[in-house]
Amino acid sequence: MLEWMNANISLTTLIWLFPITFLLHDFEEIIFVESWFKKNFSKVEPKVPNRMKTLFYDLSKTTAARFSIPVFMQFILYIIASYLAAEKDMYHLFLGLNVIIFLHVFSHVGQTIFFGTYALGVGSALLVTLPYSLYLFYRFLAENIVGMMDIMMSLPFGIITVLIVWFGHEISPKILPDK
Repeated sequence: MLEWMNANISLTTLIWLFPITFLLHDFEEIIFVESWFKKNFSKVEPKVPNRMKTLFYDLSKTTAARFSIPVFMQFILYIIASYLAAEKDMYHLFLGLNVIIFLHVFSHVGQTIFFGTYALGVGSALLVTLPYSLYLFYRFLAENIVGMMDIMMSLPFGIITVLIVWFGHEISPKILPDK
């Protein structure tokens, strides 16, 4: 299967698949965020560590529309990063974002294990994000586009996505206030 994928998926196509895989994952979260919290709040809330309670309560009140704001902001960043990687051979931002997204998969898995229930987004993280990330890193390394050290050194660039998510969640109530 790897041989077929290597022969039929150009590196440029692989890079441009990043924003698409991100959207597939985040659509699951956008679509189900409200119903997931309604269904799971009382089961999960007692298990949330005290230092995370405020964040958990804030997220439990998030609407799909509000959740979409940081997702949109990330999507714009991911398009820019994909453009720079695919068209300008500038890979650090692209790789850093992909390292963060790859690590994010394990936060979904950890939440599922810790809370003892399906964590919002774990399905698409395992079925879409994880395979994409593994193949992306494999291709970049196998084709000697970057080395493992380059991938590790790009991690600080990925922190941008964390800041954008935080900022997006902070401004979303101001953009879409309660009625």
